[in-house]
Amino acid sequence: MDLFDIAIKLEQEGAQLYTELAQRAPTEGFTTIFKMLANDEKKHESYFRALQGRSALVTVSSSVLEQAKQVFRDFNPDNFFVIDGQIPAYEEALLVEKKSIDFYTEQLPSLEFEAEKKALKLIIAEEKRHYAIMEEIIKLVTRPHRWVESAEFGVREEY
Repeated sequence: MDLFDIAIKLEQEGAQLYTELAQRAPTEGFTTIFKMLANDEKKHESYFRALQGRSALVTVSSSVLEQAKQVFRDFNPDNFFVIDGQIPAYEEALLVEKKSIDFYTEQLPSLEFEAEKKALKLIIAEEKRHYAIMEEIIKLVTRPHRWVESAEFGVREEY
């Protein structure tokens, strides 16, 4: 299997996971984010197919980060209830993103064409944004349950 076959499988795995997360999302905002992430993964798959066939230039653009920021601003932990299996599913998504980032970064030097390298760098940057979004979702969901504020433990970062 070559780089592009593996990359296509990774992107399909990510799209499937985000589609499942969207179906089980506890809020409309989270549903929107997961649907957008699934669409991004599908776009990445098509980019890799184009690169594999050397048929098109790749331009990566997504508005999921801006949409996610708005959901995060509107997030109210008092109206949010954690569903069983939700946090492990988000952590799994984080691992899927990390696996993609690590694999693409590892494969970058093996590409011979500059256009392929540029495209892969754009996709890596996009996957890093996805990773950051999932990290933030995990923080939003877990902090109200794990956060302890006490003068005894010193000053804590704001959230």
